[in-house]
Amino acid sequence: MEYTAYAPATLSNLGPGFDVLGLALDQPRDEVRVTLLPEPNLKISCGGPYGDRIPTDPQKNVAGYAANRVLALSDRTQGMKLDVIKNIPPGSGLGSSAASSVAAAVAAMRVLELTIPEETLLEIAGAAEGIAAGAAHLDNVAPALLGGFVGVMQTTPARICRFTVPSSWRFAVILPHKEVKTAEARAVLPEMVPMGDAIANLRHLTGLFHALHEENLENFASHLHDKLAIPYRAPLLPFFETARKAAEGAGAYALQVSGSGPALFSPCPNREAAAQVCDGVKAALAAEGIGATTYVSTAGDGALELGS
Repeated sequence: MEYTAYAPATLSNLGPGFDVLGLALDQPRDEVRVTLLPEPNLKISCGGPYGDRIPTDPQKNVAGYAANRVLALSDRTQGMKLDVIKNIPPGSGLGSSAASSVAAAVAAMRVLELTIPEETLLEIAGAAEGIAAGAAHLDNVAPALLGGFVGVMQTTPARICRFTVPSSWRFAVILPHKEVKTAEARAVLPEMVPMGDAIANLRHLTGLFHALHEENLENFASHLHDKLAIPYRAPLLPFFETARKAAEGAGAYALQVSGSGPALFSPCPNREAAAQVCDGVKAALAAEGIGATTYVSTAGDGALELGS
C-alpha cells in the first residue's frame, strides 16, 4: 500500500503576525509518498530540485520524524519507505521544513488508514519542523496542513482559526537565490522588545484583520509592518530595500518578508498586477547580481485536501 500527499509552500508572519499568521500558496508544493514495508524500519529517499539539500538519516529528516510519530499511533509493526520530492528550497522563508513534515504526516496517516485529529497532526508536524528550524512553531505548519489563511491562537494544544481571503487577490512571491537559515534568523531576535514596538504590532494586526473583513486590499497591504523581528533580521536581507523600491515602482502597495526570508511577497488585486511586481523585483535583483524565482499565487489548499 502507498499514499502520496502534497503540502504547499506557505507565507508566514505576514507583517505584524510573528509566529501567529500564515497563508498557504497554491505553488510550489512538496510531495511525500509513503509505502508500507513488511520489515519494521524506515527508509528515506530524497529527490526533486532540492532533494540533495536534505538529510536521508531518519533521525535528522523532518519527514521521517513525522511519519515515525504517526506510525507510533498505530498498532502496526510494519515499516515505511518515504520518497520525498523537495520542490520548496530549504532556507527560503516559504515553509520548506513545514511542508515536508506535514506531507509526511498526512501520507503516513492515510496509508495506515488512521483517523488523527487535526490538533495532533499539527503537534506532530510542528515538532518535526523544530528539528530544522530550532523551534516548534505552527505559522507555517497550520496553513500547510489546513490551507488558506490561518492564525495560531495556541500551540499546546494547537488551536487554529481560519480567515477568508477574497478569491480575486493574488500574491506576488519573489524568492531571491539566497539562503537564510531559520535557526540563525531566530537567534538574532532579542528576548525583549520596547513596549512601543509591541503596541505598534498590535495596532497593525488589528488593522490587518479589519482590512481583511472589509476586503480592502490596499488597507491590508498598509498594515504589513513589523517591529518585532524584521528590524533585527535586516542584516540578513541586504537586498530588501532594492526589492521594495522596485515593487513599489511596479505598482505594489507593499512588499514584505515571508518568515525569516529571503522570500518576499506582495498582495495584489489580480494576476496581471502580481506578475508585474514579480517582473519588476526580479529585474532589480538581477541588476545587483542576484537571481530570483517568482510565483503568482492564490491562497491555496492544504495537505488534507491534496493527495492521491
